[in-house]
Amino acid sequence: MILDSFKRKLIITLVILAIIPIITLRMAIDFTVKEQIINQAISIEKQFIDNKADEINRWFSDKEQILETVVNNYLVHKEEKESEVDFEKVNYYLTNLAEKTNFFSDIYIIVKDMTKNNFVLLDDEIDVRLKPLYYKVLKTGNTLWSQPYKDLKTGKTILTVFMPVKDETGKIEEIIGADVFVNSIEDILGNLENKLVSGGFNIIITTLEGKKLDFFYENKNIINNFNKELKNVNLIELINENNREISIRDKEYFIIKSIIPKVRWKLICLIDKSVFQKSIIEIINKYVIVTIVFTLIFVILLASFLSAQFSKPLEELKKGAIELYKGNYNYRIPMYRNDEFGQLAKAFNRTIEELDKSYKRLNEQTKMLIENNKQLQGMNVELEASYEQLQYMALELNDSEEKYKLLVENMNDLVCVVDPNYKIIFVNDQVKYMLKYDKEEVVGKDVRNFLSKIWYFDSKNGKSDDLNNNFEKLLKSDYDSIQVVLISKNGKEVIGEVSTRRIFDNEKLISVYVVLRDITERKKLYSQIIRKNEELSTINKISKNLNSTMDLDKLLKMVVDDIVDLMKIPLCTIRLLTDDNKLKLMAYSGELTDIIWFDDIPVDDDILGKAVIEGKTIIINKFTEENISKYNEKIVKSGKVNCANTIPLIAREKTLGVLAVTTKQEINESQTAILTSVANQVAMIIENINLYNGLKESYLRTIKTLAAAVEAKDKYTEGHSYRVSKYSYLIAKHMGLSDKVCEEVEIGGILHDIGKIGIRDSILTKPGKLTDEEFNEIKRHPTIGDRILQNVGFSNIVMNVIKYHHKRYDLKGYPEESKLEELPLEACIVGVADALDAMASNRSYRRAMSIEEAIKEIIKNKGTQFHPKVVDSLVDIYNKNPKIIIEISKSYCD
Repeated sequence: MILDSFKRKLIITLVILAIIPIITLRMAIDFTVKEQIINQAISIEKQFIDNKADEINRWFSDKEQILETVVNNYLVHKEEKESEVDFEKVNYYLTNLAEKTNFFSDIYIIVKDMTKNNFVLLDDEIDVRLKPLYYKVLKTGNTLWSQPYKDLKTGKTILTVFMPVKDETGKIEEIIGADVFVNSIEDILGNLENKLVSGGFNIIITTLEGKKLDFFYENKNIINNFNKELKNVNLIELINENNREISIRDKEYFIIKSIIPKVRWKLICLIDKSVFQKSIIEIINKYVIVTIVFTLIFVILLASFLSAQFSKPLEELKKGAIELYKGNYNYRIPMYRNDEFGQLAKAFNRTIEELDKSYKRLNEQTKMLIENNKQLQGMNVELEASYEQLQYMALELNDSEEKYKLLVENMNDLVCVVDPNYKIIFVNDQVKYMLKYDKEEVVGKDVRNFLSKIWYFDSKNGKSDDLNNNFEKLLKSDYDSIQVVLISKNGKEVIGEVSTRRIFDNEKLISVYVVLRDITERKKLYSQIIRKNEELSTINKISKNLNSTMDLDKLLKMVVDDIVDLMKIPLCTIRLLTDDNKLKLMAYSGELTDIIWFDDIPVDDDILGKAVIEGKTIIINKFTEENISKYNEKIVKSGKVNCANTIPLIAREKTLGVLAVTTKQEINESQTAILTSVANQVAMIIENINLYNGLKESYLRTIKTLAAAVEAKDKYTEGHSYRVSKYSYLIAKHMGLSDKVCEEVEIGGILHDIGKIGIRDSILTKPGKLTDEEFNEIKRHPTIGDRILQNVGFSNIVMNVIKYHHKRYDLKGYPEESKLEELPLEACIVGVADALDAMASNRSYRRAMSIEEAIKEIIKNKGTQFHPKVVDSLVDIYNKNPKIIIEISKSYCD
């Protein structure tokens, strides 16, 4: 029962497959990995032992450094006394040093006659056990340590260190000795004991010669059975570097050795192999068990997921088969995947769809058979009645034929019948009115003789089909919208719309009925509408550009470019009338622009002037000697133009100039209308631009007058606002700001100090340094200027300049504005310009800097006081064209 479920089978299979590699892994660990892990653990313990040995060695080195300090102090003392040593002071120094440390029991000096000069010691003779060490120091000149020994006076285990005292020639005259308590290194050895001895390891300290040192175990209750067993072990064998393992009384031990070079000790650690391997194996087993548990959990979850993925589509297929068996052809498996199950589901759904279609077709065919059977029964009854009606219809037919002929003859459309050989076999009387032919002149003729052009237009699909060279198509289909061009008897073209119907007898074509309606006037009207639409479209395209700018040069250039582009002409020019009655070239476009007359043309000296004088369009359809002048001679001789139109630009009954176009062919009525309309619009816009520029100039003069009134209070600031405005405009233009923004920045530069109107003259004209109170009064002028002009209607750009031109880029400066998160760019621009002119101008309290010095000062404050990009623009302008900056600095006003 357990294996009856697909899901359970899959789970069991995956679990078995997972267990096999786990068992293999466990065996691989036993045979290979275990040994590597043990070796790695031994290496870790070896590193710890080496670190401890190094720590002990550093401890002895530290004591030697202390003695070196004593030696240096002693030598200094000898030099001061000129080699006559004050032994009382030396003795006091050494005794005091020994008492202050907790590791030196005594410090003394030994001279060559073996006399001690440390009065702390009671005897005056060196311990005989240390004499070999003493002589070895004299011989080698090196600092040496003794092995541990019992001090005869204190009874404690000590070590002695001898350090030679050398004169300038390197000769040894004295030796400084120090006795060190062995228990001073108990902290280091105690830590070693806690880590290793408590962990089941065994520690031995020997000399390099193989003598065991027992001082480590003094006053400690750690002498166990193992230490007793070591008495029977050959220590030479134990310290041998080649021995990594040793057997002691049937027990195997790992050996870890490390040297303490200062005292020639060897630190040996013995590790019980069986205990160590057991602990390693326990750790390995723990990780293996955890791995097995997590692997089994993962495999079971994965198997459950996969079984769900596999069993779900099978369940859906099973359900679909049951529904199909029940006759439910509308059922679809709601599962579409890209794998085999998805393809099987799609195939199943397609099969059901085909069965559903077949089932429906069978139902429909059954219904049709039943319906046909009923109809056959009814037809039998109707046939009996039809025979009687046929007799009556034969009589009516003769009467209908007469009526049909009468209808055809009186139609407003031309009706004709054509046989399969394109011969006209019938035509009604409209042929006389439409084509000026008598019926006798047409009947029997080939219909193709009367056709100039014929094409078919499908109004539903919007497609055209040219039938000119393939008349057979007329015989292969019926048409509703054939458009043809017929040639009348007097040679005029007649445009007609034709409908055709083919007549068959026993599936054989016997004739084609043709009905033709005259649409000549309708086509002419349609062409006029198209032409007008093109005119309006062209005018609209040009008009869009006319309202896009107030720059006259740019505007006129766009107009001539658009005319040349839209009308495909070789040359278009615009000339404006000057005060001295000449036509000045303002804009030109086309392929002949390299040979046009660029200088001014007198009004009374060319055909262009005639259009100005007469105030009407001058059309030249062919150039003659009368209308060729030196101004257009090169253009005419180029051979690329034959005609010209010159249209005056008139606004408010005043002629402003002319729009001239030259073409290869005559300009038609539609194109002339376009040019006239464009000329009228251009004239009005030129007039508006002139009015705007006049108002603008008046506006700027008023502003400059206002600024001059402020600067008149102080002779040192005369022209300051003007120069600041020019610097500001130059920087804004260089930064790529729009023309409108540049103009606003220029106005802001003129008005930036307008608030000084509200500052006392005594402060503004004070020759010396301002007091704090006076400077605070000066700092109010941006706020005063903002208040004065806030209701005048200036833009935000101008108002930002007036209020914030003394605000720094880092938002320090004045006025204080807590809500300001970022300084407006226009204020940054005028701030830099203001600083430049202030530094480059004379003041009552200092002389002016040079422009170069002022710019260097601005660069120093880039990113803090001044906007980096604004500073970069100013520097770039000065580097490329310093002359323009210098000229502005020397100017006053225009």
